[in-house]
Amino acid sequence: MKLAEYGQAVAYEVAFWMQGLANPSYPAAQLGGLSQDLTRKLRALAILGLVAAADGDCFHHNLIRSGRVRRLYLRRMRLAGQTQDHHFGSGHYEPLLDALAAGDWELARQIVEASPTEYREGHEYEDDYCYARMVSCWSLEPPLEQEVPEYLSRFAAYVEGQPNPRLALCRALQGGEQAAFDEALAGFLDARDLEIEAAQTRGQLEEPHVVALRRVSVEALALLRLAERRGLRTESEYRYCPSLARAPMQTPLPEE
Repeated sequence: MKLAEYGQAVAYEVAFWMQGLANPSYPAAQLGGLSQDLTRKLRALAILGLVAAADGDCFHHNLIRSGRVRRLYLRRMRLAGQTQDHHFGSGHYEPLLDALAAGDWELARQIVEASPTEYREGHEYEDDYCYARMVSCWSLEPPLEQEVPEYLSRFAAYVEGQPNPRLALCRALQGGEQAAFDEALAGFLDARDLEIEAAQTRGQLEEPHVVALRRVSVEALALLRLAERRGLRTESEYRYCPSLARAPMQTPLPEE
């Protein structure tokens, strides 16, 4: 199946399940799994639109939709008093990165404000939690700089001195030193090379969405947005970060 054909099939599936998510009577206990599945599919759709049709607006729009799905889920859980749901933790940070990669800072703020701030043992890994909290702190204006050192320390303690590309990038973003950021970003992208190579060695199926996701790193794009906001210089193009993905939207996406 070609990328464009696969994208069309996924788009129909997403449209169907988005109706369920928007339904106030949809069981709150099932919203976590549904929202996670939808954000994954919307992220894949975003990348498919970029690599198959060179459609920058499609890319940004579907990333924003992913962030909105997470926002809706978080708000519904709070309203229903089900904040112990497995998917509620800050460590489920991918939709926040989607909003940042799309340049929707207001949506990112709303996701951060609806997210829990405490670590939820058994529902998230501590390194994911610390990483998510640092990204959250930097997403706000003004950023919560005073909270970041604690999360950096906890992250470092968790990985016990082992090299970690996310930790290196967070240190560079907090320090604001250009050379450290450039080096950390290069390490992050090299680690992505190794992840893809390992997946291929394991025999990962060459399905259309897998092929597309190997070409673009939404996470790296989000980190580049944060870096620029923190006064660091970035290049117009990086591996996994095509310049089209960083161009401004031509048509804003209205609330749906």
